[in-house]
Amino acid sequence: MINNKENLSTLSSILKGEFIIEKNNVRLIPFLLLLVVLGLINIRSSFHAERLLKKSISLQQDVADLRLTYITTKSKLMGVYRRSFIEGLVEDQGLKTSLNAPQIIEKQ
Repeated sequence: MINNKENLSTLSSILKGEFIIEKNNVRLIPFLLLLVVLGLINIRSSFHAERLLKKSISLQQDVADLRLTYITTKSKLMGVYRRSFIEGLVEDQGLKTSLNAPQIIEKQ
């Protein structure tokens, strides 16, 4: 029971900051500052990692959307390149598809 009271008093001393006042523990101050700095660096790096993860997910969604846009645009362009579509466009100008096969003209 005495040991338990000592542990509680030591823990309360640490939480209150009373242990820093003692001359024996003054040499621990740089170590404690190092622990605090490392803790802050750890917290900052975890927030940075979360931010990067969110950005990565957002960019993946953008890539998926752009891929769908690319496929849709490519499909529309393939429809424009069809011969029947082109014939319909030039029909207003009085042009028609030739029924004769192309011939090779040789130079003599």
